Amino acid sequence: MSKRKTSKLDDTRRQGIKIIAFMFIAGIAVFFGFAPLFELAGKGFSGRIIGATFGSIFAILMTMFLLNKQTEIEQESKKSERVFDEKVKLYKDILQNTKGMLEDGQLDSKEILVLPFTLIQIQMVGGDEAIQIYTTFFEKINDIYEADDDEVVQIPGSDKQQLYSLLSRFSVQCRVDLGISDTPIDESIFARAISVVEQSDKAIKGKRDTSKYTFNGEAFAKSRLVHAVVKDYVSKNPDTTFDELKKAFPDEWQAGGAKSGNRAVFVRLTDAEKLFEDKGHRRHFFKEGETIQLSDEVIAVSNQWGIGNIGDFVDGSNQNHKADISK
Repeated sequence: MSKRKTSKLDDTRRQGIKIIAFMFIAGIAVFFGFAPLFELAGKGFSGRIIGATFGSIFAILMTMFLLNKQTEIEQESKKSERVFDEKVKLYKDILQNTKGMLEDGQLDSKEILVLPFTLIQIQMVGGDEAIQIYTTFFEKINDIYEADDDEVVQIPGSDKQQLYSLLSRFSVQCRVDLGISDTPIDESIFARAISVVEQSDKAIKGKRDTSKYTFNGEAFAKSRLVHAVVKDYVSKNPDTTFDELKKAFPDEWQAGGAKSGNRAVFVRLTDAEKLFEDKGHRRHFFKEGETIQLSDEVIAVSNQWGIGNIGDFVDGSNQNHKADISK
């Protein structure tokens, strides 16, 4: 465990105590240092003049000293406030960005490219321990991404738990760095928090439908099934236009029965690429060999399929196109 870090408030208090001690010592020094002069001048008018003069000089000097110290403290306080605000914003942005990575359970090149700049930002205003923990998180992300040749890499379950653990330790260190707490969170509390995160992730996995679907004698996961069915339809109807294919595979099949302009079985390739550029997440199949050429457009099929919407697609394909999809 690192040495206990003192807060700015503690530093200010100690500085105040030092100033008071300095004033006390200076007062005693002046009292005894000028005593011979007062004795020489006597108790007459000249003595009072000398006493008043030196008293005024001493008061002016102490006032200047105190004003100077007050200005230094105020400047330091304002600087600390600006740094604090920057740290809070940076740490919140980091957690928000990593949330996007772990929510969909996959990593892509755009997400990886953000990490070096985030690390550089932390090095500018973050504490040493926070930098060290985030660097470890960055290294783990790199290891996961480099282990697969695909541009979009699925995060293994065991690695996902380790990433959650590193993020939790990072957030705990942020508490210390921001002065919310002088010491890291108790290990028992930390262990319990991690256990709850793991339990939540297992509960979600337990409710996921990982069933395979059979089409043309092959087994497919949900998203790959849709891609295979649409591609098969186009291969049998090569003159199909974009609008005709929309009628054959309406948007409602992907949107779970509800009309939505943001959800569709497929979109134009240009729209899929723009969505990826804007959001940083690959929502369609448009890698090499995955796009589908129509008579008037190139399309990309959605990869956003789950238990809530795959049924509409399967039922529609079986009823309208005799796809003969079975579970």
